[in-house]
Amino acid sequence: MDDPNPDPIPWYVAHTKPRQERVAQENLLRQGYGVYLPLLKVFKALRNQQETRFEPLFPRYIFFQPADARQSIAPVRSTQGIAAIVRFGQVPAVLLPETLKTIQAFEAAYNASSFEEISSFKPGKAVVVTEGPFAGLEGLVSMVSEQRVVVLMHLLGQQQRLKFSPHQLSMAD
Repeated sequence: MDDPNPDPIPWYVAHTKPRQERVAQENLLRQGYGVYLPLLKVFKALRNQQETRFEPLFPRYIFFQPADARQSIAPVRSTQGIAAIVRFGQVPAVLLPETLKTIQAFEAAYNASSFEEISSFKPGKAVVVTEGPFAGLEGLVSMVSEQRVVVLMHLLGQQQRLKFSPHQLSMAD
């Protein structure tokens, strides 16, 4: 009698070439593999504004799964964007189903977070102004939103609340 729950097809780990995770993803999908590239929301300062992007959670790594038990993983080694299949000795690295679920849950929760929740700018933290007329001055973060950060600064003998775009600030050392 056949086993009603045969072993699930494992997820393997591949090491990609630098910044070629998406190239590898596209080429693996084209070959019929299941692919999982966990991406996290990040906020980047570009062209004097804040931009939301998604970057790999594990730079230079991607997870892949054969379409069925008969599909070989050997062609993955020569797939464009892939540097190698991760191995422990001669055994390919396998991602446990529980680990995969944990990563997926973390990715979903993190990407649902607001700028305020994931920003390094937190009330009470010291920052340095990097652009504009106040460049080089330090202050303390008072409030945070995706569009602006309110900073308390000591200017002209008084405490002042100044608003800055997040790209104009960096964390103080």
